[in-house]
Amino acid sequence: MIKKIIKIVLIIVMIVSLINIITWYIENTKTKNISNRAKKYIDIDNNIDPNIKEINKDIIGWLIVDNTNIDYPIVQANNNEYYLNHNLDKEYSSAGWIFMDSRNSLDDQNLIIYGHHRRDGSMFGSIGNLLKNNKGGKITLTVDNKTINYSIFSIYKADTKYDYRETNYNNFDKKILEFKEKSLYNFDVDLNNKAQIITLSTCDNDNIKRIVVQAIKND
Repeated sequence: MIKKIIKIVLIIVMIVSLINIITWYIENTKTKNISNRAKKYIDIDNNIDPNIKEINKDIIGWLIVDNTNIDYPIVQANNNEYYLNHNLDKEYSSAGWIFMDSRNSLDDQNLIIYGHHRRDGSMFGSIGNLLKNNKGGKITLTVDNKTINYSIFSIYKADTKYDYRETNYNNFDKKILEFKEKSLYNFDVDLNNKAQIITLSTCDNDNIKRIVVQAIKND
């Protein structure tokens, strides 16, 4: 009797695992297809065709990060939950999509962008590349066909309660230096232009801490 129960349990586990693998494959394929479809709306000079809004009216721009696979249109909703489990086509997906904090306006001191740390390397899954080396690099944000370049100056892991996700700070200059001191690497980046930073936030694999990448707007 016990052997029969164990056998049934193993069969159930195998079925659930198979379903999870199939679901992951379907979502991964769909994410790639959506991304490839969206890339038809941006040219080599980062000019975005306004018709991209036909895909999703929540699209506000495009994000590219050096030394990663991050090359996606970004969206912004009226909350920070919807795109945790919906893709660019607004279909349910555990992969979600890359989105800007709902509180942000484009003239804020700190533009905060979220994405899931997917093991297949999609969304913010390749941010781990930046943790493994000290190359840093550039983050490019294109909004309304205006391309803004940011230089990475800090990469670190943070507790969820750490206030790296405020859109504005009382003492922005001091906060930027605090972020720099937390960095795993010392990047040779000019911090004199303290007009704006961009913050990329994703879960660490243990889902307890957050991987944070911050870059300062170039002159």
